[in-house]
Amino acid sequence: MKCFYHEDREAVATCQHCGKALCRACASLYTPCLCVDCAQLLRDQQAEQARAAEEDRRREYLDALVDTRAEFLRTCVYGAVTALILGQTLFQSSAAGPERMLYAVWFFFIPFGWKLITYLQSFLPLTIFGTLWFWIFWALAKGIISIIIGIPAFLYQLVKTFFVQRKIQAASRSCRQDAEGI
Repeated sequence: MKCFYHEDREAVATCQHCGKALCRACASLYTPCLCVDCAQLLRDQQAEQARAAEEDRRREYLDALVDTRAEFLRTCVYGAVTALILGQTLFQSSAAGPERMLYAVWFFFIPFGWKLITYLQSFLPLTIFGTLWFWIFWALAKGIISIIIGIPAFLYQLVKTFFVQRKIQAASRSCRQDAEGI
């Protein structure tokens, strides 16, 4: 049997991908033993897979950024509803206009504090306590702490959302430039 690429040479191996006969020089070019055409085909397939993986990673990153922004907006809506409900329920007639407004603004930040405490709670082994009274106490304590840490948690989320928005814009620009370059 003769080499597919060199008809004057005897074949010593075959391509592991397509089965073409290869001489010693051709067989030693690639490991595993591949012909030039199959080696190029496999390189092209690997490059395409790498491009697809990079595009998937970029899309997942962008989706996560958009989800962060949506989560902030959703928490703002929860805050507005919380402020409205607590403001109407707790201060129906006892608080004056400006004072009532101040409390309502303060109540707006409760969901931000609640989410922060819930996140931090995931690091504590609280599930070992199973009594009803513990969980009632914990919910009340969590609500009070949420009022206190709600404002810093909101400010953190606001800054984070601002930077996320900038990253979304940069990623969108990058995607447009990549699409125009192709």
